[in-house]
Amino acid sequence: MNLNTDFPIPGLSVLYDFVSPEEEEYLVEAVNREEWSGLGIGPNPELKRRTQQYGHLFSYRYREVLEEYGPLPPFVSRLVTRIMEFGLMPVAPNHLLVNEYNAGQGIMPHVDAPALFGPSILSLSLLSPCVMKFESKQDSHNILLPRRSMVVLQQSARYDYKHGISKELVDYTAEGDPVPRDKRISLTFREIIAWSTKACHLNPKDK
Repeated sequence: MNLNTDFPIPGLSVLYDFVSPEEEEYLVEAVNREEWSGLGIGPNPELKRRTQQYGHLFSYRYREVLEEYGPLPPFVSRLVTRIMEFGLMPVAPNHLLVNEYNAGQGIMPHVDAPALFGPSILSLSLLSPCVMKFESKQDSHNILLPRRSMVVLQQSARYDYKHGISKELVDYTAEGDPVPRDKRISLTFREIIAWSTKACHLNPKDK
C-alpha cells in the first residue's frame, strides 16, 4: 500500500492498492449479491445509477437522513479495521454508500453535506480507474483514482472543493493521458453527524 499526499489540494490523499485483487473480487461479489436501488427502484428511485446504502438511509431528494439501518455489513469489516488502523477517520464510519458507474455515467460536482457528514470522506474504487475533478472558486484539478485505490477527502479537499466525475467515455489526467471509462463500483465511507441540516447550521470548520 502506497500513500500519496503530493497534491495541490490540502487534505487530499490517495492510498494506492488499498485492497488486493483478491479482496476486490470478494467485495464486488458481495455487493452484487445484495439488492440495488436507483433507476426507478426505491429507496432513491430517482437516481440514474444503481446504489446501495448501509448503516443509514440518506435521501438525495430531501437531503437528509431518513432511517437508521444498523451496523455496516460484514463484508466491509476488514476495510473498516484498516481505515481505523491508518487513522483515516476520527471515528469508525456509520454510513456506507455503494455506487455503480457504467461507462457514460458520472456524478455532478458537489460537496458532501457538511452539516450531515463528518470531516473525512473516503471512497474506494473497484473494477476500473476514473478521473475525479476537484474545483473551487480559485482552481480545478483532475485527479486520477486508480483501480483499488482509496481517496481520502479532509480539510480543504473536504469542504472547499466540489468533486465530481464526468459522463464522458474517456477521461483525461492532469498530464493529458487518456483514461477509458468502464464499469466502476465505489464504496464510500462516511460518518453521519446529524440527520437533518436543521440540526446543524455551522460549517464544521467554523466550530
